[in-house]
Amino acid sequence: MKFLFAACAPVDEATLQLLKSVLEEEDIACVVRNEHLLLAGGEVPATGCVPELWIVDDEDYLRAKEIMADCNESGTEPHASWVCPRCKETIEGQFTSCWKCGTELGKA
Repeated sequence: MKFLFAACAPVDEATLQLLKSVLEEEDIACVVRNEHLLLAGGEVPATGCVPELWIVDDEDYLRAKEIMADCNESGTEPHASWVCPRCKETIEGQFTSCWKCGTELGKA
């Protein structure tokens, strides 16, 4: 079993779960360690509570790293923020619908 990725920031946890899903779709067995340790509430040192993604079969490790690199490359272009045409709320570019009224990007 080999370590692949650690969710060091809250935003990384979503990345970790997405990466896990992509790897599973590619038939690469993986596990998340420390996923629920943050609930320990100070009983475990913070450095030991970081969720980590591990590849079960060492032979899949290089392929998993390539998939992770591809995922990172495809996500490097930030999308521009947009203004909802219905409620005029400014929405961050990674979202395709308004959090306030539900209007989808490009629709009114």
